[in-house]
Amino acid sequence: MAESGTQLAFRKFTDFSRGIMYDILADAYSFDGRCAICWDDNWKEADRFFFDHPNIADECGFVTCLAETPVGFICWDPRNRPEYVEIGHNAIRTKFKGRGFGKRQLQEAMRRIAAYDGLKEIRVCTNSNLIAPRNYESAGFVLYDRKPNDSESAFSGDYLYYKILL
Repeated sequence: MAESGTQLAFRKFTDFSRGIMYDILADAYSFDGRCAICWDDNWKEADRFFFDHPNIADECGFVTCLAETPVGFICWDPRNRPEYVEIGHNAIRTKFKGRGFGKRQLQEAMRRIAAYDGLKEIRVCTNSNLIAPRNYESAGFVLYDRKPNDSESAFSGDYLYYKILL
């Protein structure tokens, strides 16, 4: 449940040091050590990419802060515009989960993404055994495809593909 009166700030990635994305992802997925085993390289590459391309980082994502504390972040890929924009990593630090920050972070991202001229939809892929599907469904995303996960990350569940029409 969202905390009444809690002020969140949505700040540019370039306000932070390299490694912030990786740090938040590692913390957000620390509930199961298999996540880091499977996705550690991906998390490092995402952080590297955004900090090597600060113009992309600041246009296609933000860090969510409570006062001065970074509690989460979200990013997206706009390369398929105007057909769709795909949400990429979307994470909240463990100690801040369950307080409505993830929902507010997603709503802010959706507001920014919807501002792209002529955009038709927002898409996201997640896994069925994570909490993320509930967050996307509560924001109005609709499941449009499901594929089995036969990779080393099968513990995280099937791949779920969601979209929301604009």
